[in-house]
Amino acid sequence: MKEINLKMKTITSTTFRKEMKKMLDLVTDSFETLVIPRNNGEDEGVVIMPLSEYNSLIETNYLTATLNNKKRLEQAIDDVENGNTVTVEI
Repeated sequence: MKEINLKMKTITSTTFRKEMKKMLDLVTDSFETLVIPRNNGEDEGVVIMPLSEYNSLIETNYLTATLNNKKRLEQAIDDVENGNTVTVEI
């Protein structure tokens, strides 16, 4: 499977507050993901991403929720990557 390179930028909540429009424009214009850490723990924070990316994550989660579906999708991806496809005239 191909590796996906995600762009992420970490900013403070203070910076986000001061430059909210600029930061939101950055997210929507360049598909940048913003991570805003919170003070209540290393694993706590907020992520701001384009809606299309969020929807894609939700769809992927749904499609891979069952083991059988996940295996079928992985096999289909492998088939395409290895050229094991059939052209059908419609």
